[in-house]
Amino acid sequence: MRAPARLIAAASLAFVLAAGACGHPAPDAGAALLQDAPAVRLERLNSLDVRVADVAWTLALANADLCPVNRPRAGWTLQSASQYGAELRPLAEARYGLSGDLPGVLAAPPESPAATAGLAAGDLIVAVNGLPLAEGAAPAEESYDGLQANAAVLDAALARGPAVLTVRRAGVEREVTVRPVSACAYPAQVEVTGSFRSRTDGRHIFISDGMANLAQNEDELAFVLAHELAHAVLEHRTQPDVTGVRGGLNWALSMRRGLSLSAEADADRLGLFLVARAGFDPVRAVEFLTRYEAADGGAGSVQINAGGIYESAAGRRRALQPVLEDIAARQAAGRALIP
Repeated sequence: MRAPARLIAAASLAFVLAAGACGHPAPDAGAALLQDAPAVRLERLNSLDVRVADVAWTLALANADLCPVNRPRAGWTLQSASQYGAELRPLAEARYGLSGDLPGVLAAPPESPAATAGLAAGDLIVAVNGLPLAEGAAPAEESYDGLQANAAVLDAALARGPAVLTVRRAGVEREVTVRPVSACAYPAQVEVTGSFRSRTDGRHIFISDGMANLAQNEDELAFVLAHELAHAVLEHRTQPDVTGVRGGLNWALSMRRGLSLSAEADADRLGLFLVARAGFDPVRAVEFLTRYEAADGGAGSVQINAGGIYESAAGRRRALQPVLEDIAARQAAGRALIP
């Protein structure tokens, strides 16, 4: 699901440290975004959501065998009219056919169950297995609660197997069947904070607009998202309500589980393996860290956060070199990419 609309409308949320929280604020980025015309702002934010959704889904699917929790997923990113503020809501309603709390498809990554079923941006899900979803009354201010409630109904239906959705597009309703697949149970969301940050809370992976835009290609974006996914895989932060099936090869990981002073370095190391396993180029991580250091003044020094010690960008680049060599050797020898 998309991040709450307050992230879009205000572009000024404070960042809360969590295990895996990485990066620093870029104070003027959010203000610059708000100077854009509303239609331009909506386009940029939605495009970023789609880009992140595509890469995050590829990582979640390719690494399901290593994740400690997997669940049946459709791969989509959902949104609703209610989550938008007064300025952007009419634009989002017109563009995507949104109505109240009903879930609208914003992104359906290629080859995801959502895309295979024929879903695309602009589809509005009005019922699942014959059960109407709650449209709700249009709130005076943005609200995420209604979408969350409807998403929970969809998740429950997918957990039982293929789900028949009633979908409205351009005023015409049709039925489609979504056949979920098992994937890592940690969807990604974009936060509009005007910062260079990413984090995980044990339920979701979050990446700021600044950090996502800093990544110049899918390989670099995959490294940032995979670092946070690695925190989840190594169970640096867990949530009791995130339940599902443990990946079949999760037992084979030899890396330390649970929070430790090395958690950030471990997430970098495992993150490169997750990147490579998903078909992205792990070498691009070095280029990203160079650009990150230039963009973020704090990246040149050591940090300490709730996840442990976070090395400087230069220190991270040095630490990644032997990992990249290990991955290359394993690939050349046809060995499993499991550290």
